[in-house]
Order: sequence, then C-alpha cells, then structure tokens
Amino acid sequence: MSHYQILNWDSDVFGFGVAKILPEQLNENDLTAALQALKKQNIKLVYWASDSQDAISQKAAQAQQGFLADRKVTYLMSLEHHQITAHGNIIEEYKETTPSEALEFLALQSGLYSRFTADPKISNEIFEKIYKLWIANSTNKQLAQAVLVVKKNQQLAGMITLGDKNKRGDIGLLAVHPDYRGLKIGADLVYAGQAWFAKHGFKQSQVVTQCDNKPACALYEKCGYAIEKIENFYHFWL
Repeated sequence: MSHYQILNWDSDVFGFGVAKILPEQLNENDLTAALQALKKQNIKLVYWASDSQDAISQKAAQAQQGFLADRKVTYLMSLEHHQITAHGNIIEEYKETTPSEALEFLALQSGLYSRFTADPKISNEIFEKIYKLWIANSTNKQLAQAVLVVKKNQQLAGMITLGDKNKRGDIGLLAVHPDYRGLKIGADLVYAGQAWFAKHGFKQSQVVTQCDNKPACALYEKCGYAIEKIENFYHFWL
C-alpha cells in the first residue's frame, strides 16, 4: 500500500507536482522513503497532516526538515437536541453560480490564517488563486452544497460555505467583512449552518480551522463545537 497520493488539482494550481502523505503516523525511515519516491516523480511540494501526539512522527518530520505550516484543529459537534440562539442577523442563500468580487474578498479573508499564507515559499498570488477557486467551486456546487450570506447596507457582510465530508455536515469557508465585525454575524452564520445541516439529515457538524486562528476557535467553541483532533500539518519542499 502506497504511503502517498499525487494531488492533481493542487499540481494544476501550483504549476508543479504536489502530493500528500497518507498515514497520520510514520517513522523516519518510512517518511524518508516516501519523500524520496516522490522526488523521483518530480514532485516539488508534499503535504503531511501528521498525528500531533505521536512523537515518532514529529521527530521524523523534523529530521526531514518539514515546515510546520499549520496546527490543524478539527471541531465536531452533535446536531441532535442542539439549541440554537441566533442574534437577529438575516441569513440568505447565495444563489448565483459564480462568485461576485465581494464574495471573493470574503473568501480571501477566510484564508488569512491558512497554511498557504504561513508558508513563505508560497506566493500571495497562489494563495489568492486557491481561495478564489475554492469559492468559485462552492458557488457552482462542486465543493459545497450551499453558500449562506449576510448583507448589511446592500453589501456582503459575511458568508459561510456548507458541504459534507465523511457523512458529516462540513463548514468549508467562513468570513466576516472587517467593517462588520462585532455584530455576531459569524455566530449567526454558524448557527444557520447547523440548522441547514440538521434540516438535511446530518447528525453531526464539523469544521477544520487553525489553532493559531484564536477568534475562529473561540467562535466555534461558543457555538457548541469541541476539539476532535489536532494535526501538525507539514510542508516538505523537495
């Protein structure tokens, strides 16, 4: 069984070969072998979401000079019997199949703590390309089932994308415009997402964010989520 997978979408975006390591735990010999095999296939960038609690994996990543691009935290909550307290912001579904410039701006805001901004070898141009494609593929329903928004003064003040992953309702992107923060828009978007998931038969909701994104972590915990796992997300440049 192979320890890695070539990522065609990422490779197309970056313009060079990108792959990911599949097991969450590997010793140094197995990680080295996987990276060497990928280098022979002209792969330039390798991702690894590793078990943050496994000392052997962390030692292996550091020995191979992996760049710790993100401490990725997965939040999970049960939607059964969950009480939702909204704050009065009006939520509506974004109906267009292509994103407006305002929606693209919010998508970029959602990625400011991402590993694509943390890694100095990844250009801002690539970061913007990734998140613009992400929101485009959310509005056209390739990556999301719904995009919900809040408007203030005829402007987009916040948005959330909703999909499914591993039979769970999955929050993809979430952002509030800097001009409209402090109005509980983020919380209301999360609550609206939970209601949407429950309506569509999901029993659980999950969201993945960055440990360094303290505001997002605080928001999700306030909205009923608990940490399921934390992974150390490494980038290896070959």
